[in-house]
Amino acid sequence: MAEPTWRWGAVAAGVAALMALPALAGALPARDSGRSAEELLAKVRASGTVGWSGYGESRGTLVLPDVRELSDLGDLVGGTTRVRAWWRGPREWRVNALSLVGETDTTRDRGGGWTWHSADRRALRLVGDLDVRLPAAADLLAPTLGRRLAGTEDVTVRRLPARRVAGMSAAGLRLVPRQPALTTVHRVDLWVEPDSGLPLQVEVRVPGHGGAEGGETDEGEIALQAGLLEVDLAPPAQERTRFSPPARAQVTRVDAPDLAAAADRFAPYVLPDELAGLPRRPRSALSVGGGVGTYGDGFTAVALVPLPEDLARSIIRRVDPGGNAEQAAVSTPLVSGLIGRDGRGRAFLAAGTVPPSTLSAALAQLRVTPPARRTR
Repeated sequence: MAEPTWRWGAVAAGVAALMALPALAGALPARDSGRSAEELLAKVRASGTVGWSGYGESRGTLVLPDVRELSDLGDLVGGTTRVRAWWRGPREWRVNALSLVGETDTTRDRGGGWTWHSADRRALRLVGDLDVRLPAAADLLAPTLGRRLAGTEDVTVRRLPARRVAGMSAAGLRLVPRQPALTTVHRVDLWVEPDSGLPLQVEVRVPGHGGAEGGETDEGEIALQAGLLEVDLAPPAQERTRFSPPARAQVTRVDAPDLAAAADRFAPYVLPDELAGLPRRPRSALSVGGGVGTYGDGFTAVALVPLPEDLARSIIRRVDPGGNAEQAAVSTPLVSGLIGRDGRGRAFLAAGTVPPSTLSAALAQLRVTPPARRTR
C-alpha cells in the first residue's frame, strides 16, 4: 500500500503547488524601473493609445443621497464595480460591468457607442460623440481613471516604491495638489507599467485625521480605488470591441443618454466665462453642446449643469425635505455637489472636487448675475 499512498501524496503536492502559483507570483519582489517621476508621469499621460485587455475592480466609500437621477453614479462611487475590458484606443473599446443579475456592456466605435443591459435585453445606441456625460464604469478603470487624474499640471509628483500589481512590477507615483486648500483631493497614488505608462492601480485619498490636514503626517483616507487584477498588454482583436444587438433585443437610438448630456445639448443659458474665481475651460473639438460649463483645472475642477426648475425643486425636496427649498447639498468627502434655484426660473447643479464653500460662491454669483438665455 506504500506505493499508492506515495502516488496520491505526489498528486496532492502537485495540485497544491499549482494553486499556490498566483500567490507566489504576487509575493515576488517588485523591481524598480529606475525611471524618474517626471518621465513616468509623461508616459501615463500618453497611455490612452496603449492597447490592453483585462479584468479589474473599483471600490468607493462615497455615499450619495438617494437621488434617482444620479442612482447609477451612487452605485459606482459607493460600492464595488467589477469589469472586464478590451481597449484598442480612446475611440475603440469595450467594457463589461458585471453584477449578480447580468452585465452592462458598453462599447465605443467610430460612429458612437452601444450600451447593452443583458438583464432586460435593452440596447442603447449613442449617435455621435459626447464630451459631457455622467461617469460610467469605463471611467473607473485603473487605466482611464489614472490617466485622467494625471492630466493636471497643478500637482507635485514624486516616486513611490514599486509594487507587484496583476503579476507584474509596477512603478509608483504620488501626485499632490499644489494648492491643497482649494481641493478635496489629498493625494493620488498610482502604480503603472513602467514601459507603457499604463496605470494598473489607483488610490484617491481625502484628508484624514492622522495629523494636520494636508500635512505630511496626514496619510488621508482612501475614498476611491481601482486596480487591474489581470492584464494582457497586447492590443485585443478588433472583433472583441464590436457589438451587434442580439435577436429580439429592444434597440433605442439616443443623442443625449443622461442628465448631463441632455443639459449640455438643450440648456437655454449662456454660462459665464468665470465662476467663483475659476476660469471656464475650452470646449472640446468634438463638442456639439455648450450648455454645461467646466471651470478650473485638474483637482480644482467644477462642472456647472443647468437643470429644469421643476426637476431641481423635486431633487431638493427629496434630499433636504426640511430645508428652504432653494438649495441642497449632494456631497461626499471627495466630490462636493450643490443644487440651487434662483427663484426666477433658473436652476443649476454645481459639482467638483472642491470645498462646499466654492460651490456656494458659484451659486451666489449666478443668483446675483443670472445667465442670459441662449438664442437658437
